[in-house]
Amino acid sequence: MPGVVMDNTNIGGAGQGSAIHDSRNGMPSLTPNINRNSAFGDSHVGRVHINGMTKNAVDPSQAEDASTVNIKSTKSMELPELPHITQGFFPFSKLISRSVQQSWNDLSDLITEMADIKVSPQEQNSLQLPASGKSFGNQSPENLRKKARILDFAHAKRAEFIKLLVLSQWSRQAADVSKLIDLQNFIRTRHQAYMGALQGIGDMKRDLVQAQVANPDLTTALEVLSKGKLGYKPPRSLTGKDTLKRLQKINRIISVRLALYDSVPRAFHSYSIHDGRVTFVVPNEFELDLSIGQEDESSQLYFVDIRFLFNPSSPNLKGRIFNEFDVKINDALRNNGLSGCFDLLHSLVLTNKINILFKQAMELARGLWYDVLRVELLHRTLVVHYWTQKAGAKSWLEIGIKSGRICGENDSYRHPNLGLRWIRDGQEVDSEEIEFNTKSLSMESILRSVIALHISHILSSAYCIISESLLYSAGRLSLQAQLTRTEPGDCGLTIQLTESRHLSVSIEPMSGASIISATPSAQERLDNDRSSDKSSAEDIAARVARLRCMAAIDEIESNVKMLGFETVNPRSLKIDFRRLFPNNVLRFSFFWHHLWERNWIVAATSSMDGDNWWVVQLQTTTTAESHSVFDASTHISSTLRSAQAISGSFFHVNQNIGYPSFADLGHYLSGILAVHTNARYLADLQTVDFYPPLQRLVIEPNLQVPEIFMRYEAANIPEVFRIALPSGLKSRVRTKGTIRLAFHGVDPCKKVATIVAYGNLLIPIKAFSALNSTRDHSLVFQKRGTGFAIRLLAPPGRPVIPKLMENLQRLDCILSIFECLQRKKMETRSLSLSHVTFAYGPEKDLLATLKIETSMPSSSMELDPIFLASRTKSLFHLRLGLSFEFPNPHRRIQKSIESTLNHSTTDAGLDTVAELLLLTLPLMRALDQILMNPSNRQPLRVQVTVRNAKTFQIHYPGQSFRFQLVATHHLSHMVWILKELSSPKERSSQDQLKLRLRERLYNSKGDGWRGLGNGVVAETGKVGNLLTELDRCFEASSTPGLTPEVKASGSKSFSQQLTAENGNVEGTLSESATLIPTPNATSTRHKTGDTTQNADIIMID
Repeated sequence: MPGVVMDNTNIGGAGQGSAIHDSRNGMPSLTPNINRNSAFGDSHVGRVHINGMTKNAVDPSQAEDASTVNIKSTKSMELPELPHITQGFFPFSKLISRSVQQSWNDLSDLITEMADIKVSPQEQNSLQLPASGKSFGNQSPENLRKKARILDFAHAKRAEFIKLLVLSQWSRQAADVSKLIDLQNFIRTRHQAYMGALQGIGDMKRDLVQAQVANPDLTTALEVLSKGKLGYKPPRSLTGKDTLKRLQKINRIISVRLALYDSVPRAFHSYSIHDGRVTFVVPNEFELDLSIGQEDESSQLYFVDIRFLFNPSSPNLKGRIFNEFDVKINDALRNNGLSGCFDLLHSLVLTNKINILFKQAMELARGLWYDVLRVELLHRTLVVHYWTQKAGAKSWLEIGIKSGRICGENDSYRHPNLGLRWIRDGQEVDSEEIEFNTKSLSMESILRSVIALHISHILSSAYCIISESLLYSAGRLSLQAQLTRTEPGDCGLTIQLTESRHLSVSIEPMSGASIISATPSAQERLDNDRSSDKSSAEDIAARVARLRCMAAIDEIESNVKMLGFETVNPRSLKIDFRRLFPNNVLRFSFFWHHLWERNWIVAATSSMDGDNWWVVQLQTTTTAESHSVFDASTHISSTLRSAQAISGSFFHVNQNIGYPSFADLGHYLSGILAVHTNARYLADLQTVDFYPPLQRLVIEPNLQVPEIFMRYEAANIPEVFRIALPSGLKSRVRTKGTIRLAFHGVDPCKKVATIVAYGNLLIPIKAFSALNSTRDHSLVFQKRGTGFAIRLLAPPGRPVIPKLMENLQRLDCILSIFECLQRKKMETRSLSLSHVTFAYGPEKDLLATLKIETSMPSSSMELDPIFLASRTKSLFHLRLGLSFEFPNPHRRIQKSIESTLNHSTTDAGLDTVAELLLLTLPLMRALDQILMNPSNRQPLRVQVTVRNAKTFQIHYPGQSFRFQLVATHHLSHMVWILKELSSPKERSSQDQLKLRLRERLYNSKGDGWRGLGNGVVAETGKVGNLLTELDRCFEASSTPGLTPEVKASGSKSFSQQLTAENGNVEGTLSESATLIPTPNATSTRHKTGDTTQNADIIMID
C-alpha cells in the first residue's frame, strides 16, 4: 500500500532525541526493543508507528538508565513482533522536494515565456492621472496577458501546495493507520492457514475412501471354521439349448406376471418380451429393459438397461451413471413397482429435456443470438425472452412440465408432459401452432417457429390495416403477404406504392426490427422517431403509409419539374394548409407554373385512400407582376381564398406512367386550372348560373378537362359588364341562352391558354360561314347549323368571363352592323369580333372596315368579383372606328365620318354613315381628280378644308377665292350647293375671274348642275361635273408659282390635317386642311399585316 513517511523531526517534535528500532518488510532491526509495552516504560518514552516502521523515542537524560535496568526484565515477556508492510511508501520530504523542484522549473518557463512577450510602450495621453489620482498602469493587451499569466501560475501552484498541506496534516495521524494495516495482514495470514488445514483434512478424508476394507463375511467364515469345508460348487456351464430353454422360461414367467399380477401403468402398455427381459417403450422418451430375479410373482423386477429415444441424448449409459440408474430404478421398482419406476424415469426425462433446451438456449444467447435473448431457468421451467431490445410490451416463451390434469377431471392415466406457454406482446396466446418436436429437441427450431408465428401475426395485422385503405381495397394498388409457421425469414409483405415503385416489408428475426426496402429506394425518418405506444403492426402500417405517400409525392415532384413546374414551399406562404386538407392526408406538395397567374397554385396530396390534385386560390394584398419564378415574398401576406379537389388520382388508372403521361398531366393541370378559375369567378359573381358546380368540376377519369355550361341572357347581364351599342344599332336577342366553355390547350410561345366559347344563334348563319375573317380567327361560324365559336386567350389562372361578356356583346354588335349593311345594300366581305369589312359603291369596288374597339380596366383588381359587387357603372366602353384602304377616296374624310359614327345624336350612327358614304362618294372622287399631282412637283393651286362630312371649303390661294360646298335638302332630296365666301376686298383685284365665274357657273348650267345667280346647286351624283367646271375657271388664270406667303400657308396646310371629330364643325388646330393624294402606305401596311396575322383556325363541332 503506497504511503508517505514523515521525517523524524516531524514525528517526535523538534529537539527531541530518539532511539530508533525499526523493522521494514518484516526484517527486525539490530537495536533491541526498549519499553515495547507502555506498562514497563515511563512518561518520557514514546512509541510511534510510522506506516509499518516502529520507532521508540527515549528522553536523552534517561536513555542509559532505561537500557541497563529494563532490558533483561522485559525481554522474556515480549510477544513476537508483527510483520510491517512498507512496500510502496516514500518519504514525505521527497514529495516536497519534487514539488519544489517542479515549481522552480515552471517558474523558469514562465519567466522565459513572459520575456518573449513584447509590451508596446504606453501613449503619452494615456499617462494622465484619472480623477481619483491612481494610475491604471500600462493597459496594453500584451501587458494584460502577462499579468493574467502570472495570476494563473500563482493560483495553480497555490492549489498544489494546499494539497501538500493536507497530506502533511494527514501523515501526522498515519501511525494508527499503519497499525491497522499490520493487523489486517496478520489476520489474513492466519485465516489462510486455517482454510489450508481444513482443505488438507478434506483431501485426506477423500483419499482414505480408497483404503476402506469390506466387512468380513461372517457366515462363510463360521461355516468354514465349524465344518472345515465350504459347500459351494461352481455351476455347470449351460449349452445353447439350455440357455434358450432358460430364456423362454423367463419370458413365460414375465408374460404371466405382467398379465396377471403386476399393475402396468398406461404409459407401459407398449412393451415386448424377448431374451429373458421385457422392454417397455415410451415414445419420444425412453426404452426400459427389466427382468426377474425369482420365480415368485411377488418378487421385484430388476433393471437391465435403458435407452433414450430423443435427441440429443446419450445412446448408452456406462460407468458411474449406469450404476446410479441401477440403484435408483431398482429402489423404485422395489418400493413402488412399475408405476413408481415410470414416474421416476418420466420425470427424469422431462427434466433432462428442459436442461438440454436450457443449454441450447444459453449457447444461442452467447453466440449468434447475443444480446437479443434472455434465458432463465426457474425450477423446472425454462423462460426464453426474445426481442429483448425491442421497445414496448415484451414477448417470451415458457417451456415447463404440465401436470396433465384437467380442471374438474381426475383421470388416473394422465401424466405430466412438456408444455409451452407463449406470451406475445405481454398477452398469452394459443401455442398450438408452434412447431415443438419432443423427439428431436432444438431450441433454435422452437424459437424460429415462435418468431415466425409472431412475425406472421404482425404482418397479417399490418396487411389488414393497409387493406382497409381505399387504394388497396379497390384494387388500384396491389398488396401481397407471404406467411409461414417455421421460417421467419420467408415472411414478408409486398406493397405497391405507385405504378413504378414497390415496397417490401419484413421483420428481422433476431431483433424484431421491421425492415422496409423500397424499389427504388425511398428516404424515411430514423427509427428513433417512431412512437413506442403503437404496436408493431400499427407501426409498420404507419411507416408504409408514410413511405407510400412520400413515394407518390416524390415521383410527382421529380417529373413535373421537367415540365416547367416549380415547387412552392408552403411555409413561405404563412398559411396553415393542414386545416385545408382532410386529416388522412400524410404528404402534400404545391406547384406553380411560370405560365400561370401568381395567385393560383396546385397542390398534390397523398393518403392511403387516394391521391388528389387540388387547385388553390390565394388572395394577395398587392398585385404582383408576372415573373418566371414564384417569388414567395409577394405572398407573405397572402390569405387562402379557395381550395377545391379536382381529381381522385394523379394519373388515369390504365395509363402507363412515363414522360408522355406527365406531359399530358401538365397539359390537363393547366386546363383544369383555367376552367376552374372561370367557374370560381362565376361562383363569386353570383349573378350568372353555370353547370357543373365547383364540387363536381374535376378531371375526368380519362384525364379530360371538364367543360362549363353557363347561362347567358342579354337582358340579365350584370350592369358592370353591359355595353351600350352605338346609335343606330339595335340590340335584340340573337344568341341562345347556353354558352359552353372548353379548354383547347396552352400556347407556350404566347404564354396563354386557349378557351373556346361555343354557342348557337337564333338566326340562320348560312351567310356568315363564308364571312370568317382570314386575319382574325377569334370568331368563326359553323358551316352547317347555327353554331359559332369565340376564342379567348388568357394565362391560366386569369378569368376570361369579363372578356367573354364583352365578346358576346361584340357579337351582338357585329350582327346588328351586318343587318344594317344589308339594309343599305352594302356587301359584307368579312366578319370578326374586331372589325367588319364591307364593299360599297355602284360597282362594290370600294372597301371600308368598321373597327370595333372596347376599353376595359387593365388592372385585375378592378375585375375582381368582390370589387365589382359594389360597382354600378359599366366597365366597358365601345367605340367604332372606320378605315379605308388606298385608293378609296373616303380616306380623306375618315375622321369626320368616324365622329359621325360614334356621335350620340339622332342624326348620327351607322345608318347616317352609310348614307354619307353614298352621298359623298362622287364628290370625293372629283376632289381626287382635282388634287391629283402625280409628280408632286407642280405648284399648289387649290386647298380643300373639310368642316364635316357635308361641309367643304375650297380655297384657291393664288387668286384669293374661297368657296363653300354644302350638302343640303332641296325638294325632298339631297343636293350640293356651292357658294362663294371671298370678301369684296379680295374680289376687287380679280374682276375678270369673277366675271368668268358668273358667266360659266352662276348664270349657267351643266350636266347635273345649274347656276343660282350667286351660287350653284348640283345633284349628288353630278357634283363632280360642277367641281371640274369650277377648276377650269381657275386654270386659265393660274400663276406659275406662289408667293412666299402662300407657300407658307400651303406648308401649314400640309402639316396640319384636321378632322371633324365627335361632330364638331371646326378643327382645333387650324381652320384649313389640305386634301392631298397620299402615297400607297395604307395598302402596304395592310398587305404586311395580312402576312403576319395569326394563322390559328377554330373548328366548330
